[in-house]
Amino acid sequence: MIAAISGRAIIFIWGAISHLLLFIGSGFTPLPDEENIVKTLESSIPKKGLYFFPGKDFRQSVTKDQESAFQKKFQTGPVGILVYRPVGGDPLAPNKLLTQVASNLITTFILSLVGSLIILPYWKRVFIIGLLGALACASVSTIYWNWYEFPTSFFLAQCADQVIGFFLAGLAIARIIRQPAGG
Repeated sequence: MIAAISGRAIIFIWGAISHLLLFIGSGFTPLPDEENIVKTLESSIPKKGLYFFPGKDFRQSVTKDQESAFQKKFQTGPVGILVYRPVGGDPLAPNKLLTQVASNLITTFILSLVGSLIILPYWKRVFIIGLLGALACASVSTIYWNWYEFPTSFFLAQCADQVIGFFLAGLAIARIIRQPAGG
């Protein structure tokens, strides 16, 4: 558990450095004509959610004509997704930070468990734990980049953040956890 707590602190601190200093704004572009677009959003979208356009309710069956119309709209564009919250808030709200800490602890607990099962020298264990950061990126961030067309700069920053964060946590985790006999 000490390894997980130490790894969590490292990943949390690394996350602050990577998100607030090194990769800040990677892939984000200010919304052109923000004031008018926000007014339209406020008058058009009553509740928070993840919105997709052109619109289609993927949970409902559609007719052949409806599917054809959707395909045409999708092919001609514009196409996009929008994460929307009609009420503002603190960008570094305590509940968001606590959720991040909890997420980091779950992650580093899993990393510590995996690290404890690896019977290899220190640096190889660190490498494998770091490699799990690439797994996290490949399994999640690639989907957003490929299917939802998140900007490449955002995708690369996320991948670097994950791999470096896991590697740094791996330095501590591999040092703290005891090796099984023969390691």
